[in-house]
Amino acid sequence: MPSDMSQDEPLPVPPFVPIEGLVNVRDIGGYEVPAPTKDGRPCSVRRGLVYRGSEPGRITPDGRAAFKALGIKKVYDIRTEEELPPKEMKPANPPQAKSFLAEWQSPIVEIEGVERIYLDVLGDSSVPKDREARAQAYQELKKDSTEVLDRGAILKPIFEHLAKPHPEPIYLHCTAGKDRTGTIIMLLLRLVGISPETAAEEYELTNLGLREEAPRLVEKMLKAPEMSIDAETLKNIMVAKREYIVALCKVLDEEYGGAEQYLRSYLKMSAVDVQAMRHTLVTDEPPVFPKRQETHTGGLTISRGHVILTLFAFTAIIVVWLVHDRFIVSETAYQIPKND
Repeated sequence: MPSDMSQDEPLPVPPFVPIEGLVNVRDIGGYEVPAPTKDGRPCSVRRGLVYRGSEPGRITPDGRAAFKALGIKKVYDIRTEEELPPKEMKPANPPQAKSFLAEWQSPIVEIEGVERIYLDVLGDSSVPKDREARAQAYQELKKDSTEVLDRGAILKPIFEHLAKPHPEPIYLHCTAGKDRTGTIIMLLLRLVGISPETAAEEYELTNLGLREEAPRLVEKMLKAPEMSIDAETLKNIMVAKREYIVALCKVLDEEYGGAEQYLRSYLKMSAVDVQAMRHTLVTDEPPVFPKRQETHTGGLTISRGHVILTLFAFTAIIVVWLVHDRFIVSETAYQIPKND
């Protein structure tokens, strides 16, 4: 599937799903699974079960109707607390001053018949507290942070849902539906035997899904004085590069023993549940996207830190601005008691 289409070409359907008010929405199903059926026909990842995309804060009435028509019953929101509107933050955190990200902080929407489940996978540890340290960290893409795979236990409800008999369709999103969402999708695809190259190809489709939104966001970032990051660095961060997912798959295999072992040992899921989830994710329907000829990355060497940090740098920059805004609000103006 080409990822270098022009701006004027419509997004390919499938895998993309047009929903007014959302961007980068697609169905992760349709990819050919290596294990064939008993009669030798190829299997595929089940369509209409797992959707990924952007946060739904700007969804229109027509978009709501299209969203509900997909049969989605659960929305898993994996943004950090700092990416939510001020009223959604914990009471201990003061409201933020208005910034260029005000438009990005969309309201939490409730869609009738759909349950929203919030899972803060990165948590407070994702943001250095010192302002200069933050600037240095994100400019160099180096910081001692808690990585998504290491904090993956918080994502267990997603996998438990998919292990149930006949689970209802779900929608996964962070802010843009790029990196944190991409890690979860990679885990699901690797569990059923999808190759790192194909998982990376699915991730790279994000460049198409964000082709209109990404330039506008970079332009807004460049106008903010808080971070001295040049335009080329920002543009590079916004690109979904397949080699990052290939390298992340290597981290998953070498440090966690692969997707199944990760789910069993790290998330403490039973062998029965993992097998049930694999059974749910695979169907004997013919693939929409036949198995591609795999290529190898040759001598690609990317450290664990650079893999994860580059994947989540865009999220981190958003968090930086939002947290920075808190520092410029007078502490005496908001004496809000701490409670969860």
